[in-house]
Amino acid sequence: MSPAAATSRSPAQSSIEVDGVRVAYRDYGEHHEGVPLVLLHRFRATMDDWDPALIEALATERRVIAFDSRGVGESGGITPATLEEAADIAALIVRTLGVGQADFLGWSMGGMTAQILALRHPALVRRLVLAGTLPPGGSPEVVPSPPDWGQIAGKPDYEDEDILRLFFTESAASRAAGQASLDRLSRPGLPGSSVKTTPATMQAQLQAIIRFYKNEGGWYERLSEIVAPTLVANGDRDGAFPVIDSVVLAREIRGAHLLIYPDAGHGFLFQDPARFAADVSAFLGR
Repeated sequence: MSPAAATSRSPAQSSIEVDGVRVAYRDYGEHHEGVPLVLLHRFRATMDDWDPALIEALATERRVIAFDSRGVGESGGITPATLEEAADIAALIVRTLGVGQADFLGWSMGGMTAQILALRHPALVRRLVLAGTLPPGGSPEVVPSPPDWGQIAGKPDYEDEDILRLFFTESAASRAAGQASLDRLSRPGLPGSSVKTTPATMQAQLQAIIRFYKNEGGWYERLSEIVAPTLVANGDRDGAFPVIDSVVLAREIRGAHLLIYPDAGHGFLFQDPARFAADVSAFLGR
């Protein structure tokens, strides 16, 4: 079986004990040697919210690890209320899996966590991909999510239209790609737009994001200390974190590369998963 064919089926969900808590994870492309790519997810998401087309494209060339952090999805414990704790948990999970060094791809809230991870655990991070995210709120140039976007993101339940509005643009092409992504995420009895986390998880993550917005940890001033080569990527019409946020983030991280995708929103990485995966693989392989 070719590597591409091998990744077309999702691996069985596994679990490990991390600091006394059971953590659920999936390990894709284990047959690949080299540095694995670890995925850090968005607000309210679980492993089941990664578009399988993106996972498959990434895992054709490398090992990819996805997990539910503490208190999220199928993992036990209590969801951390700071991204500092979330970063430390991610580092502990990766080390418990026996990974000495990894590349990290953080999307949205996961991109915020990844910035802190790279600063608190620099020896663990070889390369960094920050997708659809923003720097800590230490600059007047940074634009946070608008209230109407946040209201939709905080709904108790989602419909497909909510996801299309949150993550894709109003163009016919973007919406069609968004619907195709939702169809790939759907399972019998579980639509791709379904919310898979609890209200308690949402509240804890929201508090963590607010603290990051306020730069309570002073991380904005330390972005220049990130030593891992970094790729910052976003859609040109991201409704959550306008593209200026990615420009500022790339400027503050020394030597960072910046990629902006046309006619794409917050979910640009699911809109054209093959293209994004190719760009990520090219960056990680340099």
